[in-house]
Amino acid sequence: MFRVFSPEDLTVIRRWIDSLPPKPADTTTTEARPASGTPGGPAEPSPAGARDALAGVAGALRGGARSPGRTPSGLREAYHLLMNRTDTPALRTWAMEYVDGWLARSGHGMDRTAMPLPERWSHEGLRPWLQAQHDRHGAEFEENAAIPLPSKEAVVDDTVQTAPLTLIDGSWLQGFTDYEQASSAIGHSLFETYWDELGNGEPHLNHPLIYRDVLKEMGVELPPTASAAFAQWPGFREESLELPVYWLCVGRFPQTYLPEVLGLNLAMELSGVGGTYRRARLALKAYGFSTRFVDIHNTIDNVATGHSAWAADAVDTLLALLPDAPGPGARADVWGRVRVGYRSLNPPRSVGARLAARRTRFTGRRK
Repeated sequence: MFRVFSPEDLTVIRRWIDSLPPKPADTTTTEARPASGTPGGPAEPSPAGARDALAGVAGALRGGARSPGRTPSGLREAYHLLMNRTDTPALRTWAMEYVDGWLARSGHGMDRTAMPLPERWSHEGLRPWLQAQHDRHGAEFEENAAIPLPSKEAVVDDTVQTAPLTLIDGSWLQGFTDYEQASSAIGHSLFETYWDELGNGEPHLNHPLIYRDVLKEMGVELPPTASAAFAQWPGFREESLELPVYWLCVGRFPQTYLPEVLGLNLAMELSGVGGTYRRARLALKAYGFSTRFVDIHNTIDNVATGHSAWAADAVDTLLALLPDAPGPGARADVWGRVRVGYRSLNPPRSVGARLAARRTRFTGRRK
């Protein structure tokens, strides 16, 4: 019977149960008589009891849908509410509107701007492109070797401001923990990626815990990530919550935004491999901080057998299943959505892009 009833059905059933009269205490005595029919059997419900039960059901139905809940007042409250896997209609609507606005911003002017992903997906898949990006990252690292490292204060500040993001590492994939998604041809590697971020059940491998160890070395003790105190911590700048809230929102809709999630996942897993993580390692090591967090990611995200490779394969699996025809849901359309998702890791910050996001949130879903 698991998941046979919808949340709305369960609400009605709970209301009906709550409306039932309390069960009388067991007052069995030697004078108690067995019910009619079967000796010693249960008593048959009286007509009055049946009428009470039906009245309870009718009252529950008249009660209507569950309360819509509270709409987040801002990014900090949204971050805290979204940390809970359960939601309300109001929170779910807010999250979908936030995602739509973020994706509208991410797609703004994309046709006029060069981006790493090719304009069209080819049958050879993304593995050759992935290797080329890795080589480019490595070349950029070598070219920038002479650039001075950031100051210790800048390294600490960047680590702190990245905490709301890094302490929910993999949250854009949380929807793939559902068994139906995790067992699919596309979702199984996404679930494995998510599970790796959590350390596969081993606390000493849990990425958020490793990151907290670095913060402690820097003298920064943060409240528990799921607490309201964390979201309200005054050391975080408001803009440091924008991307984490997007991750938490889009992760709630693994099917609605599947192409965008796959694009985001590819961008995220590839973002530091070969270059950014290596430079971050130099900076952390220079000031005596542990490099374990970046070392793990520079290996686990590798483009041959790691998370980057899995991310590319998930995109290829989806695109290979689609018809090569015009129109919504076909290969070209879905590839365009993957590209927007890829760009959503670092969307444009121009006034025009932010206005596009605002228009979408006020006028409805993207067209």
